[in-house]
Amino acid sequence: MPTQLATSRPMPRHVAVIGAAGGLGRSILETCREENIPFTAIVRSRPERITNVPNGSRVAVVPSLSDCALLANAFIGADVVISAIGVTPSSNDRSALLSANTKHVVSSMKTAVVDRIVLINTILSAAPGKPSSWPMRFFSFVPGNMGKGARELRAVADAIGNGELSSLRWTLVRAAVSPHGKDEAPVASREFDKSVNSLFPVSYKAMGKWMLEESVANAFVCAAPAVSRRTKGQ
Repeated sequence: MPTQLATSRPMPRHVAVIGAAGGLGRSILETCREENIPFTAIVRSRPERITNVPNGSRVAVVPSLSDCALLANAFIGADVVISAIGVTPSSNDRSALLSANTKHVVSSMKTAVVDRIVLINTILSAAPGKPSSWPMRFFSFVPGNMGKGARELRAVADAIGNGELSSLRWTLVRAAVSPHGKDEAPVASREFDKSVNSLFPVSYKAMGKWMLEESVANAFVCAAPAVSRRTKGQ
């Protein structure tokens, strides 16, 4: 499949963001404000962390991803769910892990009549249904949050590979992203192409905008594109 370059594309009408209080989540909300996209910011606690909530947008407190009633209520009115969940010291509880609650998220989306989801993952992750890459296997054994994060991200990809999102139009974004990345349009390809993609990250803002655009463009439905900065000189 030819490599697709990121350009300005239509945006969703209303988006529900899981993990809205994190760095990527806040950047997605920032783009929503700039583009006048109503949003539902889903947080586990402390809704006051989400400020400047425009008319038509709201903050939903969902302490556990296993709470289908609260999740379904948070998803109502959205045409896409974007998961920007990261792994932090507060993620020890299984109720905060997407891999442990994929079925609950799917059930809640069905109740709310939403069938489009875009999820963030690491560019080092293999596509769903493929064996884990050797870097992911290595990082899975690293102590602390790095190892925990690698295991969780791989578990999410494995859950998708096992068909847990088969009733949805999903996109697993295998991304190189950083708060200090360049704020430039990322490059996306269905299979990693070293002549175009690189391992260098783009900013949270650039990645968040790409995810919002992809939720409407549907260029990678049921696919796991690699998304990163263009290779220097390409």
